[in-house]
Amino acid sequence: MKNASEYEFLSNLEKKVWDWLVKNKIPFDTEQTMLAPAREMGSAIVDFVLPNNIILRVMGSYYHSSLEARARDKFGKERLLNLGYIVVDLHEENLTDERIEETMRLALQGQEMLR
Repeated sequence: MKNASEYEFLSNLEKKVWDWLVKNKIPFDTEQTMLAPAREMGSAIVDFVLPNNIILRVMGSYYHSSLEARARDKFGKERLLNLGYIVVDLHEENLTDERIEETMRLALQGQEMLR
């Protein structure tokens, strides 16, 4: 495990992604605020940064379903894409035990699982 103190502050969905990455020996960095201060329009809080400029954003319905959050997420994603990052949104319904393997394999290729 990378850093146990970071792990304890993750959501359950983020822990599932962390555990999958560790189990599959995929190097990553954890939560980073990019582009602007956290929670401001234009900011992008990314959950995991992988090699080859792949960014994984865990999109749980609790934090990402409001109109404001969806607008912030969309704008942040567009800005990251314009900077050359590959942004993969990992939606809650695709992180079930039944779907996580396929979801994460696609994510490593820079692709999102269809909802």
